[in-house]
Amino acid sequence: MKKRIRKHLTSLAPGLAAKAYDLLSDHNRISAMILEERSYTLSLLETFILSLVDFMETGSRERAVEQTTEIARFRAKQGIPLDCVLERVRLCRDTLIEQIRRDGHRLIFTEEERLELYQIQLDLYELVDALMDVFVHIFEEEETQRKQLELQDESTKERFSQVAEQELVQLVLQSTDIAVLIIDRHLRIVEANYSFAELQQVDRAQIIGKHIDEIFRPRENERFVQWVIERGQSGHYVAEINGTLTTVSTSPIYHKGDLWGAISVMRNITDSKRYDDELSKREALAAVGQLAAGMAHEIRNPLTSIKGFIQLLKEQSETPENSSYFSVILTEIERIDGLLNDVLVLARYRDDKMNAERFLIMDEVLGVIRLLEPESNRRGIRLELKWSGEEWYIYGYRARIKQVVLNILKNAMEALATKGTMVRITVYASINQVVLTVEDDGPGLEEQVLKNLFVPFYTTKPDGTGLGLSTTQRIILDHGGEIFAENSSQLGGARFEVRLPISQA
Repeated sequence: MKKRIRKHLTSLAPGLAAKAYDLLSDHNRISAMILEERSYTLSLLETFILSLVDFMETGSRERAVEQTTEIARFRAKQGIPLDCVLERVRLCRDTLIEQIRRDGHRLIFTEEERLELYQIQLDLYELVDALMDVFVHIFEEEETQRKQLELQDESTKERFSQVAEQELVQLVLQSTDIAVLIIDRHLRIVEANYSFAELQQVDRAQIIGKHIDEIFRPRENERFVQWVIERGQSGHYVAEINGTLTTVSTSPIYHKGDLWGAISVMRNITDSKRYDDELSKREALAAVGQLAAGMAHEIRNPLTSIKGFIQLLKEQSETPENSSYFSVILTEIERIDGLLNDVLVLARYRDDKMNAERFLIMDEVLGVIRLLEPESNRRGIRLELKWSGEEWYIYGYRARIKQVVLNILKNAMEALATKGTMVRITVYASINQVVLTVEDDGPGLEEQVLKNLFVPFYTTKPDGTGLGLSTTQRIILDHGGEIFAENSSQLGGARFEVRLPISQA
């Protein structure tokens, strides 16, 4: 009888699987994941039904448990809810038993077979209950493993996150130009960036983990970090470290309420201090300049009267004996007037008689060269002009620009008193500027001279006033330009570069 039942149900297995599938489709609680692959789900249902049919004949649960275990692990990994899977098992069981009851009258012939078939159905219920326990056990096992993996993943992610954060902190710490030192409460160096090592002139790798007494010689500012740790208070001071003016800000570090160590942040303020000093110097010079401009303006008025009366006296009473005296007086008056003019330019005094205009800069450059050619020829100095012939307009005061070119060229020629025979003038355009360079093959400029070259009243000439180049710089700045000085890499002497904005038509 069991063989007859097995043969009959085996032939019906595909249809029973399809029926169970249709029942799954009508069940709202069944996950859509079971239904989305019809052919695969039908195959699983048919396999499971055949394992039950095999049990009905042999009484062995081995195949059914094996198939159930495989299906359970697969569905658990898919993330299908356990109640959905158990519902599928019940549907397969009920579909199979319903078919047995419907076809039972054709499969049994005796009362004994009827009782045996009834027992098979009871055993089938018992088997399916056991198989559902297998599903529950495997799902719980898979869930436990999944949670363990999630915890491991979270732990791994946290470790990776910590590593990433540490790498980011190190990247920022080592990239900044601000020196940073971190020590623990025992005064051992925990971290120091490359800027700190460069400032202190030490090897960073050699100082990590060392006590500060092993690294630095005893100095009050280096022991200041110890004071911060002992008192648990922040502090700031300014110190000169290896020739660099530095602000040092040190603060305690607390961890969970306890003092852990301290961090020192050191900033190089040498340039800022230099800028502040330069600003103070300029403000002082501006004040002096305004005073000097007022005095120069007041002196000019009586000087003009003196010059006029001297010229009148010369016309009325000049003799061969006193003619040279009148010439000396008038020359010195002109010299005083020129000096006053430089003071007024330096103080940015505007002469109402001068008007700004648009003009060709090469007219003034060529005019100055022609003016100086007799003297240069007499002294054996060659004035070399490098110019493409292109013309550029600039806007400003023609006489002032001529004064700039004249001052720079005269300085270059005067620098050749002891060495050199050539002055090279180069004029060209660069973007929106016209560039004028003047360089010579003289002795060049010493470092101290370069630092003070444009400082008013600074001079290296015995009879100089120290106003020529400072006045030149003032004129260039007033015209929106720039002026630089250095030693020429080509000729070996001094090199001056003037840049002025080109006036667009």
